[in-house]
Amino acid sequence: MKLFQKLLITPAVLGLMTPFASSANELNLAEVSSYSSSEEVQSINEFNAKELAVTNSRIDGLEAELNNFEAGSFSETTTMSGSASFQVGAVDGSTISEAVTATYSYDLDLNTTFTGDDNLYVGIETGNGGFPTVDFALDSSGGGSDTLSVTSMYYQFPLGSYDVAVGPLLDSDDLRPTTLSKYSDKFFMAGSNGGLTAADFYYAPGITGAGVAVARTFDNGFNASASVIGMSATTDGLLTKEGTDTFTLSAGYDGENYGLGIIYSDMDDICSFIAGYQTCNSLGLSGISANTTSFGGYWTPNEGKTTLSASIGVASGEVTGATVEDINEAHFGIDHELGKGVLSAAIKSSEFYTIIGSTAYADALGEYAEIYYTYDMNDSVEITTGVSFSMPDNNSIYWLDKTAVGASATFKF
Repeated sequence: MKLFQKLLITPAVLGLMTPFASSANELNLAEVSSYSSSEEVQSINEFNAKELAVTNSRIDGLEAELNNFEAGSFSETTTMSGSASFQVGAVDGSTISEAVTATYSYDLDLNTTFTGDDNLYVGIETGNGGFPTVDFALDSSGGGSDTLSVTSMYYQFPLGSYDVAVGPLLDSDDLRPTTLSKYSDKFFMAGSNGGLTAADFYYAPGITGAGVAVARTFDNGFNASASVIGMSATTDGLLTKEGTDTFTLSAGYDGENYGLGIIYSDMDDICSFIAGYQTCNSLGLSGISANTTSFGGYWTPNEGKTTLSASIGVASGEVTGATVEDINEAHFGIDHELGKGVLSAAIKSSEFYTIIGSTAYADALGEYAEIYYTYDMNDSVEITTGVSFSMPDNNSIYWLDKTAVGASATFKF
């Protein structure tokens, strides 16, 4: 019997034993010794045996009820973790609202193993923030309109020396061992679009759907992966002419204090990928297919106290009947342990499309910078506060002059 079952049964057993103990106390040793008849002693023993049988029967009933309760609860091989986050801040120059906004997000992660080497993962999220609901959105922000929804679901298992993941809601980076950057990326650049994450090629936000991924990490530090994701597999099918599929290949190396990698993706349509910033319809395009190549690396020069990360990416788009230039992005970030937290800073430049006639020209979105501090109150609570700002590019028609200030609190469980 499990420990907590015993603890639950103990009070009940004591309650059942009380009347039995009381009746036994009435027969003290002096009284028993005064009995001259062995029949009377036998009668007392029979009475005690009956009381004990009734008690044992009731205990067995309690055990059965507890076993039924356990059968309806989580499996012993299922673990649940998650986080709750609050965000408060404002964005000067916002096209949505410059008011101070307060939002939240709530995430649950369920992991179940059936063999000890496999894992069924289910991610559940909700929230009332996230771009474009509000402009002040961080990495911890989440949409969902206050409704819980399953955002990720896949099954991962070993196949020889390889890891395989398959599922109806698989992200392009769910089984990707290649690391281009170790920048913490917890503030405004990670959460807000509007020119800050329009071309985050190596993260490929929005690439989620039914798919399969295969990866392997070698003993010498090298790694590689491949995946195919059908973003419209539920309506248009997977690997069909009508569907929008993304193929991704990656390779990298992770050493003791540095690493680097390269990721290549071929996307049938990037309209959903850039929708947070600009829709294809507003550009006068029915669709854009593209391939992206990203390269990056990181270095920790002082036993992990400081981490430097840098990455670059290029996207080559294709539109029927039009000429499309390549667009680029570059990112540099630094994380440094300071006190009980981490001080982080980054600078980023991005490009997007300007449509003139039948040509999509590369248009600089400008440069953006941020600095923030993440304070660990304990192992489960962290506070992040900082500022993010843009640096003018007068030649860009899409450049957005923004300054974001705010904070977030994240509770992990």
